[in-house]
Amino acid sequence: MIVIGHKDGSIEKASAVRFTQKTKGLNTHTVIGGEFAVGSDLEHVAFKTLLGSCVAIMFYDKVKHIKGMNHFLLPTTNNNNDDMKYGLYSVEAMLNEMYKLGCNKSDIVAKISGGADIMRLNIGSSIGQRNVEFAKDFCKAEGFKLVSEHTRGEHGRLILLANDFETFIKVTQKTETDNKILNEEKDLQKEITKAPVIKEYVGGVDLFGVDDKKSEPEMEIELF
Repeated sequence: MIVIGHKDGSIEKASAVRFTQKTKGLNTHTVIGGEFAVGSDLEHVAFKTLLGSCVAIMFYDKVKHIKGMNHFLLPTTNNNNDDMKYGLYSVEAMLNEMYKLGCNKSDIVAKISGGADIMRLNIGSSIGQRNVEFAKDFCKAEGFKLVSEHTRGEHGRLILLANDFETFIKVTQKTETDNKILNEEKDLQKEITKAPVIKEYVGGVDLFGVDDKKSEPEMEIELF
């Protein structure tokens, strides 16, 4: 069973046999912006997502062998908005589903990716930077061990999360791919002005590390 959190806040439980799309030979579910997915390694379903300024926080219970991936668009707001596009609501909802499956907080480690400056705007604090800062603040405050991160830069990333917390990445270099992400980023830039950001997370959930300035061809996938 794969648990999927949708943009409208609904939770779906889907049989693993439904996921037949292949990535690197693995059955795969694509996590789109404003959604998350949770599942056991026993289901043999990998999760993937395409990120620009958005960030994915990935969790893994080392004992239960259960993984989770979200894809949030903005950190949070000063309003009580239960919307999956906001990191705070998304990550708490995802963790809640992991706990329902028997995960223990002390057994969970984390990785993060994304937060690129696709729009290359000369501003003090970009959406990508704010998203990364939120993810790090959240993990630190909650006490999750950050095992690695692949963040920032100026290009999008395709992330693949497989069994045993194996994580693959490819940095987008094709113009059409970055342009597609750029169009979405422009809409986000408009929305961020309507959503005041809480810069630091100090409440009551950690992250992964490689050089994000590498410039691999888009079709090459790197394990990290």
